[in-house]
Amino acid sequence: MSFEKIISIPGMSGLFKMVAQMRNGGFVVESLLDGRRQPVSSMQRITMLKDIAVFTTDEDMPLYEVFKKMKEQDAVASKVPAKAEPAELKASLKKILPDFDDERVHASDIRKMFLWYNLVKEVVGTEESDAAMKAEIDGEVPEVNASVEQEVVVEEPVKKKAVKKKKEEVVDEVEATAPKKKAAKTAKTKE
Repeated sequence: MSFEKIISIPGMSGLFKMVAQMRNGGFVVESLLDGRRQPVSSMQRITMLKDIAVFTTDEDMPLYEVFKKMKEQDAVASKVPAKAEPAELKASLKKILPDFDDERVHASDIRKMFLWYNLVKEVVGTEESDAAMKAEIDGEVPEVNASVEQEVVVEEPVKKKAVKKKKEEVVDEVEATAPKKKAAKTAKTKE
């Protein structure tokens, strides 16, 4: 699993891994909590974890870098309870990331960070994830991994000529049957 394929879906708890793309434009995701797969509409709002950053006093820090710092201090990060008080959450994050912006980073965001970290800590800091995130930051396109779980299905566009032929065939059929109906109608009126 790679960090850049992990997403958050508002309204759904936990994190998800993108598994495959569906024909209708949606995609299939797998929950990192319980491993259940489910379809997600292309109209549903999603957030890629690689696009999230944390406010600091200097520059915004990508969430992946925050997770790497959490992994360095795993003893602190793993022991933060999910229902901790806001003051305790901020104190724990202060130990890991001393320069986070206390005013702009809310307790609910910190709670999510610690919950998410516990779901993805095996992925953070691996060579594959580090290389992909470095390529993302540098603006390079990462190499496609050969071990993709499922092949992406792409529909071919409908050929316009085939559609035009079908319309012409329908018009020809209508014209072919129209004189017969007209002749039958005139024959009835003569009687």
